[in-house]
Amino acid sequence: MSDWDPDLYHRFRSYRDEAFEAILTRLAPGDAGERPAGRIVDLGCGTGENTAELARRFAGAATVGIDSSAAMIDRALKLREGLEPALRDRLSFVLGDIREFNARHEHPGEHSMIFSNAALQWLTEHREIFIRCFEALAPGGRLVVQMPANDHETAQVTLDAMAHEEPWRARLDGVRSPSSTVAAPEAYHRMLGEIGFAGVDCHYHTFHHPMASPAEIVEWCRATVLRRYLDPLDPEARAPFVAALTARLESAYATRGPLTFNFRRLFIWAHRPAD
Repeated sequence: MSDWDPDLYHRFRSYRDEAFEAILTRLAPGDAGERPAGRIVDLGCGTGENTAELARRFAGAATVGIDSSAAMIDRALKLREGLEPALRDRLSFVLGDIREFNARHEHPGEHSMIFSNAALQWLTEHREIFIRCFEALAPGGRLVVQMPANDHETAQVTLDAMAHEEPWRARLDGVRSPSSTVAAPEAYHRMLGEIGFAGVDCHYHTFHHPMASPAEIVEWCRATVLRRYLDPLDPEARAPFVAALTARLESAYATRGPLTFNFRRLFIWAHRPAD
């Protein structure tokens, strides 16, 4: 896919931040441990604001954010430069593929927390990633993951249906939403237990976002999921696709005006046993 647009992504930042705020409410500093050699990694850090906040709250750990988007990492590095020196010294950002995260070779068993917010849904190798996370965690270290799981919602259902219709089908054959890679909570509960995690808690939470119109929901999607559908299309076909999607959503939601966009997310909490 084409690279991310940080400005477009942050247009709905207050809504996207609600999941992170929910995590912070539950995640007390002591939960992540205060070991002198403790480390925190943010897999899919984006523009780095969440990573910086984790570093600020967990002062005993070196914190690194990893993302595959050069545009996002560039923005994160600019954010880092504006931070106070003590925080900046404990915080770093790395351009890289989070599928290749494997701390066994660098800091095996030293991570006090592995965190990922709205990133792993873009990947399919969840078991392999969680195995690497388990091996990277110190005893008692925490795994905290959030993934959108909204493929049942009207906008996503409509988008997937359009991709299977003419004149789009030829170019969009096989394209699926990122949420289609996200399994049910009980599947992750079983998977993480098999890997060796303890204290596993996997659950859905639906956030309710007021939107001015279905067209605004399309703008929300343009920053993330819609990229996967627009990139394969010829440039001249992208605007008609967006226009058709907007019209479809106006019909599906039965309004051109204000509505509530219900967005379901999956939260995963677990830890490596202390022994």
